[in-house]
Amino acid sequence: MEQQEFLDALNDYRSISQMLKTCSYEEILAAASAVGQLDPKDMEQHPMGGYSKGRTSGAYRFVLQDLLKNVGHYDWLYSQLADERSLRTFNSLMAYRLYPSPEFLRLAYDAENPQYFDRSIISCDEREVFADCGGFTGDTAESYIRQFGKYKHIYVYEPSPENAAVCRKNLSKYKRITVRQCGVGEKSSSLIIRGSGTSGSFMEQQTAGEDAGSEGVRIISLDEDIRERITFLKMDVEGFEIPALLGTKRHIREDFPKLAICTYHIVSDMWEIPRLIDTIRPGYRFFLRHYELTQNWETVIYAIPPECLPDIQSAGRTVSGFKTPEEASGIAMKKPGLTQKRIISPAHNEGWTDMQLLKDCGVIPYLLCKNHGCDICMAGGHRGKYPNLEYMPGLKMEFLPDGSLESMADYIEKESADTDCLLLYGCYPFYEPLADIYKKINPQGKIALALDANSHWMDRIQWTDENFQRFMRQCDVITAAGRTMQRHLNEKWPWAIEYIPNGFYNFSNEPMDFDYNKKENVILTAGRLGTMQKATHVLLEAFALAAGKLPEWELHLAGSVAKEFENVLESFWKRFPELKGRIRFLGHISDRDVLYKEYKKAKIFALPSTFEGGANVIAEALYAGNAIAITKIDEYGDATDYGRCGLASEIGDISGFADILLKLCRSEHLEEMCRHAHEYAKSEYDMEKIVARLYTMIFG
Repeated sequence: MEQQEFLDALNDYRSISQMLKTCSYEEILAAASAVGQLDPKDMEQHPMGGYSKGRTSGAYRFVLQDLLKNVGHYDWLYSQLADERSLRTFNSLMAYRLYPSPEFLRLAYDAENPQYFDRSIISCDEREVFADCGGFTGDTAESYIRQFGKYKHIYVYEPSPENAAVCRKNLSKYKRITVRQCGVGEKSSSLIIRGSGTSGSFMEQQTAGEDAGSEGVRIISLDEDIRERITFLKMDVEGFEIPALLGTKRHIREDFPKLAICTYHIVSDMWEIPRLIDTIRPGYRFFLRHYELTQNWETVIYAIPPECLPDIQSAGRTVSGFKTPEEASGIAMKKPGLTQKRIISPAHNEGWTDMQLLKDCGVIPYLLCKNHGCDICMAGGHRGKYPNLEYMPGLKMEFLPDGSLESMADYIEKESADTDCLLLYGCYPFYEPLADIYKKINPQGKIALALDANSHWMDRIQWTDENFQRFMRQCDVITAAGRTMQRHLNEKWPWAIEYIPNGFYNFSNEPMDFDYNKKENVILTAGRLGTMQKATHVLLEAFALAAGKLPEWELHLAGSVAKEFENVLESFWKRFPELKGRIRFLGHISDRDVLYKEYKKAKIFALPSTFEGGANVIAEALYAGNAIAITKIDEYGDATDYGRCGLASEIGDISGFADILLKLCRSEHLEEMCRHAHEYAKSEYDMEKIVARLYTMIFG
């Protein structure tokens, strides 16, 4: 088989199925080895990421053997998938099994929905009895509560003693949750758990003579343990999904619950698990999703009773075989490296600054290049040195003769025909003629507009102006960085506004892990200190009011100080000379390692701003596990997860800001809030996931 023939076969599952039925193991191995430029023996041992627990190893040869042996079962699963997204995901994951290019995982990756809770599939209410098998630290249960809020009862099963203890602590603030320190299986037994207590620890049968490092755990059957009706069952039990399902046969058969089951631990889980579910209780509709961008992990099969599908879920696809060629063409996957997208991101003023490279206007282009193979260029006038480019290998900058509209218009006119997308930041009049030029030359090209929106600006725009309306109609994707502003503009404007938050990407060598014991009694802020927008005077005055009741706390301020603020500072030190040892101005910190260490040291991050768009510092602070003290700017609800990891006061209210600092610093729940901030950030503000979602919005 020729290399191109092999690559062409990966384009849709019908071709994959035909190849598996007509080609030998040796032929497929030789083709995959040739494409990957590997010796066939090395290709056979190539690690596949997931599939590492249980009956087979995670080497390529075991994966290929499973495909050849069980192609009929995979055909069956393909015929049962209920929506187009599932088919695309299945195609990509099957192509990855034949040729493990990360491109196929990117194509499969779902950046739009939280794992286990895709709202186009899952709908929950106050009658829900949710069984979370593989509860880890309670993160999935908390994610459920964030997504749906209402439930009748939640059961959480976690075999690791360390994880179960953390889980109980994290979930103690909620009612009607039962946490059991045990695993789930077909029947009551004792197994051993191997691993470090991470989410990747796994279980295996207890045998005589096990060493002291292996800990026995109790295994129970859900049919024996839960007496009430189960309505929603989630399982991520590290390769024990099939025994756990067998131990839940009665509930599945009689209760017909919604199911969200991981299918990536063992090679054959992808087809064996839905086959087993269908055998136990026929009538489910199956949906497939994948939630890991760069690894072959976190693949979930949803099995949903038809009457439980949300109203937004269409009647879907009913097939007994494969799609027609016409249908299949609508879900064809990209071949690795063959459809690179070219994107230009023009500056709206004199040019991009070095500092902007580390904000969303630079990070998004960089990740579109790094993770999605885009040929992307940030264009504009030259604004001095760009040392931050060292963090962004592959990102291009095009320096024009100057930053004028004329120079940019000439550049766009020259480049439009070969450009797939213009990436714009802010609805500035500067961009309006550029959009006209681009769409006239390349009407099929895309324009993505990040509004950088706040009410201070958006409510002053004359949105009925003819030029503005024409510009907005030319934009294919329009985004706001906060949910409040997104809702506000969707109610006010006639254009669809999408939610793309300003997330966090770690440019440092400092891991953004969480360890509360290493934190100090520090309140941190970062930004352009002393500007009207940042309202640094509010923070200083509030700390002065609270300082007497917080003798062990310090205030640290990172950033350059505006010249006009120097007189304010001089007056402040005259009034509060005793605070000089407790308020530290750190200056502008360009080294990301040093800056992130300051974030990790702090327990509280303060943002007393008068207005913000989507402040990048919020995501940085949340990732570092900082509780948030903030004024009620547009997105304060997003920043604090609606009070779960922070508090807010009115804008400009010094005594109110002092009050929330006091409450946070003295709260017995501060550690819990910091931990929640870190977990919330990983779930909602991962910039790689956010950019993957944006890429899908733009290019489909």
